[in-house]
Amino acid sequence: MRSKNGSLFIKTIQLIIFALVAKGFGFIREVVLANCYGAGSVSDVFVVVQNIPAVIFSIFGAAVTTGFIPLYSELKVKKGKNSAKQFTSNVISIFIVLSLAFTVIGINYSNYLVDIFAGGFSGETYGLCNQFAKIIMPSSIAIILGYVYNAFLQTEGYFNQNSLMNVPYNLIQIAFIIFGFYLGKPLLLALGILLSSFGQLLYLYIESRKKTNYRFHFECNFRDETLLQMLKLVGPVFLSTAIGQLNTIIDRSLASGLEAGSASALNYANEVTNIITQVVILSMTTIMYPKLTELFASKDGDRFNFSHRYIETISLIVVPSSVALILFSKDIVCVLFARGAFDARSVAMVSGALSVYAVGVIGVAFRDVLNKIFYSLKDTVTPMVNGSICVGLNICLNISLVGRFKYLGLAAATSISATVTILIMFFSLWRKDHALVKFSVVNVFAKHFSSALLSSLLIWFVDGAFGMAAGLFRLLVFGSAYFVLYFLMLLAMRDENATSVFNKLKYMVSR
Repeated sequence: MRSKNGSLFIKTIQLIIFALVAKGFGFIREVVLANCYGAGSVSDVFVVVQNIPAVIFSIFGAAVTTGFIPLYSELKVKKGKNSAKQFTSNVISIFIVLSLAFTVIGINYSNYLVDIFAGGFSGETYGLCNQFAKIIMPSSIAIILGYVYNAFLQTEGYFNQNSLMNVPYNLIQIAFIIFGFYLGKPLLLALGILLSSFGQLLYLYIESRKKTNYRFHFECNFRDETLLQMLKLVGPVFLSTAIGQLNTIIDRSLASGLEAGSASALNYANEVTNIITQVVILSMTTIMYPKLTELFASKDGDRFNFSHRYIETISLIVVPSSVALILFSKDIVCVLFARGAFDARSVAMVSGALSVYAVGVIGVAFRDVLNKIFYSLKDTVTPMVNGSICVGLNICLNISLVGRFKYLGLAAATSISATVTILIMFFSLWRKDHALVKFSVVNVFAKHFSSALLSSLLIWFVDGAFGMAAGLFRLLVFGSAYFVLYFLMLLAMRDENATSVFNKLKYMVSR
């Protein structure tokens, strides 16, 4: 088991590195956008419109990831690879037909989508947003097919494309943001969104042919028994994701009605928090989910210990990261975005939003982890119910806080609702099986939180004595000191997770 866990650790580190590389290109895109357009109306339109197909079709993506992988694996074992690949072609064919229909509808009724996603826009900004929406709607075809190809590659044991597919996506968008700015044609940004989606799909298609020799054949069979099983399995996941995306739509729509730059400020801040939730945590869940599924399906005696270690390892990473985002919010924003049209006002807006979002990073990270544990138990209903509670609370808080706190109220609503939701989910998991949530997990979390808090207070006190200006040097010096202090405190407390990570890193370096 140790060698298997060591292999999982190495795979996770590799995937995190690839994810960081891909995220690096994503940040370059955000930096270029901020440099060219700052936090203004064009960047607001770019952010809002880019989310229209992404939000709608991520619903299908979550369903495919949850339902396709176990059924493909089952077919491959029981009927062979040919049957599994035939099932893949059927799923792709059906989604081609559906995405084409959605594209036609989206182009013809783009104004309604703009009203939903950006109801606060008016005048020239509204008109530009509607033009953007018409141009990018065919990207829905590439997005939904990309989800299928990515899930297929994961079932075959390939994970790195999960991150690397974002490299061509971001490179194409960077090029068109620059072209649009220097040519004075903002509509080129919309063309960049469209072409980047198909660039991403092309990468996944090439990877699937090169690594698995899979060849797509069009065959649209809506009566396929396995397809019907997939639809039954993913029903609650589909509803849960749809409810979650409703929350995103309301967030963006409310932000569009605030002062110029509000939607952009929330987006830039969210991109920073995504380093934790969508790079590190998503990489870990991508690797751990198949292992969890295998352990619970076979009723392996190690399944509870694996779940505990999974939760504790997430805590080891996400707790200090959340505190660090609050402590160094202004430094991070200055380093990443403060240049060109991104002025002092933009820095203040984004750093404020980042500090508020950072409070909820722990909740967002654990929500994804606990969902995967429930899915491993073949329970997709509980996450749907808990997700609905989260969204309902978030919407109520949005409406309550936006009037007084503006865009910061929207960020606060997200953080509060995410935190409340994980408390409910931990309780639900404990009720389902007491062995899944032990007091030791709470004790470990308390160690991580107290170490992070004490380290941040020490750094804050020392920083006050030096009075160093926000920027790269301060971030490197005090940021490194913060994480070193945090880790040393945990080693002094004999935290098993910190000791285990330290020993594994030492072993990797010695090799």
